[in-house]
Amino acid sequence: MKSILIVLALLLLSAFQVSAANNTQIEGTGPAHIAELYSDLESFDVTIYSTQPEKNLTLETSLIRPGRGSEEVIATQKFLTGSFPANTRVTKVGFWDVRNPKRGAYTLRARLMEQGQVLSESKYEFVYGSNSASRLQVDDLVPNSEGISVVLSPNQASLFDIEYMLVNGHDVIYETKTEKVSLTSVPEAFSASWGTLLENNNEYAGRVKVHVYSPDQGFIVSTERFTVRDDAEITDIYEDETGASATVLGRSQVPFEGSLVFSVYEAKETSGRDSSMFVESVRERVPVLLTDDDETVEVAWKERLTEGVYRLEIELIGNDGDVIERRETIIESDLSPVNESETVPDTGNETSEEDDGNGITGSSVIAGTAGIAMVFAFFKNHNKKSKRP
Repeated sequence: MKSILIVLALLLLSAFQVSAANNTQIEGTGPAHIAELYSDLESFDVTIYSTQPEKNLTLETSLIRPGRGSEEVIATQKFLTGSFPANTRVTKVGFWDVRNPKRGAYTLRARLMEQGQVLSESKYEFVYGSNSASRLQVDDLVPNSEGISVVLSPNQASLFDIEYMLVNGHDVIYETKTEKVSLTSVPEAFSASWGTLLENNNEYAGRVKVHVYSPDQGFIVSTERFTVRDDAEITDIYEDETGASATVLGRSQVPFEGSLVFSVYEAKETSGRDSSMFVESVRERVPVLLTDDDETVEVAWKERLTEGVYRLEIELIGNDGDVIERRETIIESDLSPVNESETVPDTGNETSEEDDGNGITGSSVIAGTAGIAMVFAFFKNHNKKSKRP
């Protein structure tokens, strides 16, 4: 009997240790509650869940350094959670600004409130400056207008999940996850594309949260801020004496609503740009593009380019009127002016074949008059012969 009690006591102690390892204690009084927490000395995230639609809730977060008999509140943030639907996990992100941090234990305390009443409270404990080496480390993190890339190096063979977050203010506006990824001995790059539209010239934060499974459950988090831009590139061009075309590829989740400008210059000499003479310019709108979308834009010259060498300049203009890319090429035309017009010089001696207004040309009138005179002469000669004895 005593041995059974000892086993039960060990099981209860083990369960308590697992709970403590998660560093999360949740208390809730309503349908909305804090479901998950994470923090380090750079950033934190709080995941909220509710069984009913919510709005106008307040989230209060505090970074605390425990002490003997007291605690030191290092920083506090308080902000509205906004509206969110029922049965949906909503993640909020914040950033700490801790200067000259000290090694030791810290606590994130989060409270979800409605009109001053605490609906849910949770804590997350972590240690800063621990000597224990992680199985993984982040070597580089690059978010941009298309997506996010991270380079991870393994200190040991590891199995892990990567969570990619696009953060606008406190809101995670896009999130995607790759599960059960492995690294054995060499660094490797991992990437994800943003699956949402972005606002031009707005600042966002790209965040990766790596969940390492063993030997202990742990997280490695890295964040970089960036400003998004509309972006595209010219991938292919075609040109001849009748017109030109350019294929444009989108390279941003900001809707590209720019244009292409095709400008033609006649090259008097092949030695340089200064000897070129402007011929014409055509501006054409590019259909709206997102990442990996492409469209071909075609233009035609007002007149076919006659024989000579021409310089074609193609400019890709962005949403703000800035030149994103400029390409130049040469058009060689062998179309001579004579071949193009097929005209014969006027000497002034040609007989006019123009209509006289009654549907009869001048040559037709002359031919008809000559015929009538011949008939009249024939009958006159015939009458003279018939009067002879």
